[in-house]
Amino acid sequence: MRINRAIFLVATVLVVTAIAAAQGGKAPAGQTLNATSLSIPAEALLSGAASWDQVPVHKISLNRTPPLYDTDEPAALEIPVLDVRIARTSGKVLVQMSWGDSTQDAVVLPEVPNTPPETRFRKVPTEAEDRFFDAAAVMFPEKPGSITPSLQMGDADDPVQIYYWNAARGPMLMEAAGRGTTKRTGASFAAHSAYEKGSWTVVFELPDLAAGTPLAFAVWNGSQKDRDGRKYFSLWQVLK
Repeated sequence: MRINRAIFLVATVLVVTAIAAAQGGKAPAGQTLNATSLSIPAEALLSGAASWDQVPVHKISLNRTPPLYDTDEPAALEIPVLDVRIARTSGKVLVQMSWGDSTQDAVVLPEVPNTPPETRFRKVPTEAEDRFFDAAAVMFPEKPGSITPSLQMGDADDPVQIYYWNAARGPMLMEAAGRGTTKRTGASFAAHSAYEKGSWTVVFELPDLAAGTPLAFAVWNGSQKDRDGRKYFSLWQVLK
């Protein structure tokens, strides 16, 4: 069993590496995401006081990472599609992410201090692995004009910013410059989440990103023991 999982992981890495090589070392971009300019205050869209119905929805296919640890169960594709709406207002870009999830994995936990980047050579499971929570994130290049950095959390030449929301701890702004370098910045951002009728809806308030900025999305399903790099993820999409 361990050998089969190791082969699966290596094969996945080789496929991603081959795709990146064909793209000049970068990951391929997906569909264009048109942002709708609105006069509605950002606070109203963020809180849910204003409707998002006038903003077109983009359906984005999600991929599943292979098991990361020997103790991981097979990761079924329970969340195949993510609905994304994007609006520009009040000098901000607001992103609404919605996805179906039959279980609401969320609790209220105390805040935790900032932690240094990952330095272990071999990944091990997160502590208290009997507690897993739903989460979502939007990732984009830190440098304006940067085109499709590595999907594995950017790289040294093209670092990324990650707007991460967790159903237990709320929003956290993170940064990374390659696999294993993700760290909290200590900053936060405005976000709003709601779970209703088997679906999550989370709204992120991002900076006023320029047209052409690549965006990538991720979702963690707590009931599938998702954490760290075990997640659902999209290819890069292009903001317009």
